[in-house]
Amino acid sequence: MAGYDRTIRLYDRVTGRIVQTFHGHELSVAQAVSNPLGNLIISGSKDQTIRFWDIMSGTCVKSLRSHLGEVTSVATSDSGMLLLSSSKDNSNRLWDLRSLKRLHRYKGHQNTSKNFIRSSFIGDSLVVGGSEDGMVYIWDRESTKVVQRLSGHQGIVYDAKWNPKQGILCSASDDWTLKTWWFDPQQT
Repeated sequence: MAGYDRTIRLYDRVTGRIVQTFHGHELSVAQAVSNPLGNLIISGSKDQTIRFWDIMSGTCVKSLRSHLGEVTSVATSDSGMLLLSSSKDNSNRLWDLRSLKRLHRYKGHQNTSKNFIRSSFIGDSLVVGGSEDGMVYIWDRESTKVVQRLSGHQGIVYDAKWNPKQGILCSASDDWTLKTWWFDPQQT
């Protein structure tokens, strides 16, 4: 669990007890996720860093400072080979988790204000994210081109998540609505 106190806490789901605490961010932590192997916690913070934490020792094993604004989200691909980060510098960035090199930068959306706009993966070929302009943006992962803009919200779109079993994309907005979108990734 990420928090405003600059700390990440890992809880045991059965007992509810804290099993590990991760300290080191200089400002509040926007999001923390575990990698698919379960050996790392990856966090994004207002301090403009992405940090990689060893779950067993609680130590920071690597830190990336590439964004020019607060990091608002981090997400790993299903394969565990890619990391997607969002920032208030108006970009989403794709990273190779093996080399920690930046592969791509996705633009077109708006993420510059006080909001926490997030992005995530749609399968292996697409990236999806919200925007301050009220649209849901879908990018081709490799070409970085916007393949679709979904309109319908009347406010800031904070997040959009893909459900592969249902073939549905769900977006959450400042307009107090959740919208579901049928989307076929094979049709892009």
